Amino acid sequence: MTVVLAFALLASCKGEFPTSLAQYRAAENAYNLERLKRSLNDIVAWHSEHKTGLTDSLVEGISVPSIEAAFSENECQPTDELKALWSWRNGEKSSVPFVWYPDFLTMEESQSEYKWLLLNALVRWEPSYIPVFTFEREWYAAYCGPMSGKSGPVAHLFLEDEDKISYTNITTFLSTRAEALQSGAVSWKDEAMVDDINKIYRIHQKHNHGLEFPYYVPKGS
Repeated sequence: MTVVLAFALLASCKGEFPTSLAQYRAAENAYNLERLKRSLNDIVAWHSEHKTGLTDSLVEGISVPSIEAAFSENECQPTDELKALWSWRNGEKSSVPFVWYPDFLTMEESQSEYKWLLLNALVRWEPSYIPVFTFEREWYAAYCGPMSGKSGPVAHLFLEDEDKISYTNITTFLSTRAEALQSGAVSWKDEAMVDDINKIYRIHQKHNHGLEFPYYVPKGS
């Protein structure tokens, strides 16, 4: 099956996040392991500097063979990028969000959430995406479908809004969030993250060319 045909078949499925061949190629091209690790280290450094308490809640990473074994019987196969993320740290267990503002799921939580979402008729979850970050009724999910390779697009699903591809891949998701923290677009005040949505929007557009920012931004921003 060619790449083009595979995506044509996927696009015909109900409930699919609107992934295109161009978005898949963009995700592959944007994957950079060093950039991914740098963004993760910047995020941890921000939490350490502001003494949020999150760093102690990060779960020790798991080996790539263990990740592959956990998905051995699944149609959903994690990309190299997702394996790199979970082998760095296997999620976190904290009341403080990992980034502005979703929590970072462990591999086991992602698998459990994925199964629940697939069975939930109200959500109509696309099986080619697995949730990686979540906040209440909102998910950021990484591509894990039949074209899984180095990387894939990141979809945003909020039950009160339309599904959309919002980030080129996990690398740009994290680099966007890391810059938002390091630049002061997201600050730490009274034991909580405080955001400047206009600044975050501009950072998002810088890192994710041509993709729609998933939140409302006041006009004139």
